[in-house]
Amino acid sequence: MSDVSEATALYLARRERALGEARRLLASIINFAGDPADIDPDAGLFGTGLGLDSLDAVEVIVGIEIDLGIKLEGHDPMRLGLRSVNGVVDAIMRARGELP
Repeated sequence: MSDVSEATALYLARRERALGEARRLLASIINFAGDPADIDPDAGLFGTGLGLDSLDAVEVIVGIEIDLGIKLEGHDPMRLGLRSVNGVVDAIMRARGELP
């Protein structure tokens, strides 16, 4: 049972790190005036969420690749699931091989 708890704790720590990275990246793109930690992980990226447009979406992908040093090669950006902050977190973790 302790192995599962340790694995879960490790996963949650990795997810929290990726969430922090995603929040900082998104905050810089939308010029968020507050603390990036205040960005809701369930917030949508477009429309009434963070209000990103198609150019901002490209900035997110470029930011993941350049700012975070994560290659999204072989992934169709339209299929990455970048619809919410959590979708960005999932893309980061997937590219790092950190998703279960």
